[in-house]
Amino acid sequence: MADEPSLGEVSRRIDHVTMSLTQLVQRTEYTADRRYDDRRFGELESDVVELRRQLTEDMRALKASIDAATERRGTNVRQAVYAGVLPAVLVLMGIVVQIWLARQGA
Repeated sequence: MADEPSLGEVSRRIDHVTMSLTQLVQRTEYTADRRYDDRRFGELESDVVELRRQLTEDMRALKASIDAATERRGTNVRQAVYAGVLPAVLVLMGIVVQIWLARQGA
């Protein structure tokens, strides 16, 4: 009998177990909490899907904008060549021809 707990010790242990049980979450609370978590995760998943779709659209728009800017830049270079460099080369060729003709004595 010396190894067995006293009646007071048994009572304290029962009180401890009772306190532990009262601190546990009730099944209805747990179920409600799980439903809330599931609903919230569902909302987050739909938000992520929407953000991915928006990101894809934004990336396509950005690529189209970059392509258009690249095309305009190429057009600007061609315009510069046709409007600036080509006439300058023709004028220089005319001057060279006039100098050459002047040296020939014509």
